[in-house]
Amino acid sequence: METTIEFTEFALNTGLLASLENAGFQKASPIQELVIIPILEGKDIFAQAETGSGKTGAFAIPIIEQMLRKYPDDLADLQKILYVVLSPTRELAQQTYKVFRQFGDDLGIKSCCVIGGEDIEKQKKTIAKGCHVLVATPGRLKDLIRQNVAKLNDCAGVVFDEADRLFDMGFKKEIEFILSKINANRQLIMVSATTNLDVLNTAHKYKSHPLELKLNVDNLLVENINHEIAMVSRDEKFPFLINLLRKQTDAYTIVFCNTQIMTHTVAEWLIRMGFKAKAISGKLPQNTRTRLMKEFREKEITTLVCTDVAARGLDIKGVNFVVNYDLPQEAASYVHRIGRTGRAGKSGQAISLCAHEDCEFLEPIYKFIQQKIDKMQLTDDDFATDVCKKPYIDYKTLKVVERDHNQRRDSYNKDDNKRSHSKDNRGNKKSFSNEPKRNKTVRPAEEVGYQGPKIDRRNFIISSNNESDARQIALKHFDQSTDYLLNFEILEKGSKKFLFFGSRSVKYRFFLKPIYKRLLTPYITKLLMMMQIKAEVRVSFKQPYLRINFSGKDEKLLLNNNSELLESIEHLVRKYLAQKIEIQPGLMYSVKCYNYSKKNEKNLLSLVDKIKKQVINSGKSSNLKAMNPSDRRIVHQHLDKDPEVKTTSIGEGRFKQIEISLI
Repeated sequence: METTIEFTEFALNTGLLASLENAGFQKASPIQELVIIPILEGKDIFAQAETGSGKTGAFAIPIIEQMLRKYPDDLADLQKILYVVLSPTRELAQQTYKVFRQFGDDLGIKSCCVIGGEDIEKQKKTIAKGCHVLVATPGRLKDLIRQNVAKLNDCAGVVFDEADRLFDMGFKKEIEFILSKINANRQLIMVSATTNLDVLNTAHKYKSHPLELKLNVDNLLVENINHEIAMVSRDEKFPFLINLLRKQTDAYTIVFCNTQIMTHTVAEWLIRMGFKAKAISGKLPQNTRTRLMKEFREKEITTLVCTDVAARGLDIKGVNFVVNYDLPQEAASYVHRIGRTGRAGKSGQAISLCAHEDCEFLEPIYKFIQQKIDKMQLTDDDFATDVCKKPYIDYKTLKVVERDHNQRRDSYNKDDNKRSHSKDNRGNKKSFSNEPKRNKTVRPAEEVGYQGPKIDRRNFIISSNNESDARQIALKHFDQSTDYLLNFEILEKGSKKFLFFGSRSVKYRFFLKPIYKRLLTPYITKLLMMMQIKAEVRVSFKQPYLRINFSGKDEKLLLNNNSELLESIEHLVRKYLAQKIEIQPGLMYSVKCYNYSKKNEKNLLSLVDKIKKQVINSGKSSNLKAMNPSDRRIVHQHLDKDPEVKTTSIGEGRFKQIEISLI
């Protein structure tokens, strides 16, 4: 949506219009056009709009205008908190505070920002000097109210900025406490990208019945963001990320991870690979986070690795690339993460990396955004091959610790020995031989910096003086019962045991032939048996399409929850093939359930009879869409003895059309 309405049409104060013009604001965005007038009229509102649509300005501009109208002469001398803006994160609060200062400083409006992690005594002094608009995180504001520093007796309005996130992050009790300290006649302004029933229920609880204003709710994603998903393994994530960043020569990037330790690990890893990267997470002190955000805005840092703490509301101009290193565990976070790019009408790109352990979060995202995400077709060239060793980050200090796997193992053994010789309260030695060890945190290997040896299982190299013996060993390596798929090449021939006779040692490289049907059918059949799914699988390949079709009693089970099981099987197939063979570039996967039930056959024949009548009435032939051999056989048999029409298969390959024409 676009708007041509200028701010001059809202009859705003001339000083405010001048501030807007100085900041480069001339025309209102669609959400601003929608909510400014209702806010100026004093109505309670719940405004829902997509990320990056200008929601901060939508409430900041009319709030400033209301204060200028109510106190045209004595605003500068007024020592009262007139409006409170509640933000879910410190970074968003700081950004909102800057907007109020940008528009209101020259008009005598005093704004304050109080957030956790900063000196509360300084914040008390700032409020004491006078504050009209108090931007705060709920926890810190609650503390200041209890200490009788933030007095809200004259507060005319409260804003829930990113309202859904406020409640998702567990601030409901703090919000209710704050509302209980404000008079019931205050105005309630709630802005959000998604709907949250807790928000509206709380509004109703405090006698507010907000006007609901929604913009583009059917399209949660900004249209000018090109977002794709890459199905990769966990070990392939970082090499793929490196290749992505190298391709984006002018990339101004935000990379999202789900955990703090992974955030700092990826950032340090990127630094070691030569990128201007830094990590930001809730574990860092607030002054450090503020400094990092400043460096990112000034492009001293061009790749910011962060947790969801930075996913909401941060309007960082020029971000053109977003990478979800981990898929978000909350579907709504996907919208807010990729919404960091494509802002203010500019185009952006977002790529999400999905490993096997991320797949459980994929379907909820599809449901939330009401669409599938295009999958990237990857080749070996999409992965960097010069990746340095993964750094080890100490979780407590977030600093890099240079130590190898053996040192860590030895330190664990020493800790265990100390524990085994500890004493109880009476001075007697404790014995832990039969007791489970408690309170010992065991973190995944990737979090303690150990990658393990990298093994390419697609190739098996062996030296042997007997080809038959080498074949048998290779079969065990590839987990194959026959050598039908096995192929090899001779890398090196050694000298004979004796000068002119005797056995010769030969170095072989064994690998599997890319015969997909023979390779995948037993693997998928075994998967189905393990999952206790009663279905048959048919695998076929015709360049570039690899088709995997399922049929049988449990077809509906495979199709439940928008084909969640089929998605998982496709991911397992991709991973299995990547470990077994050199995958052909541009391979296209099609994993579907083809229902061979009588109901489908009945529907097909009903369509055939309908087309047949059209052919007879018009005298012109007609084509049915391309079908597989089973369906074509049903159609041909149905019309085989018909005295009026005939059928002909048209096209090449397995899928062909059927022409129905007069005899």
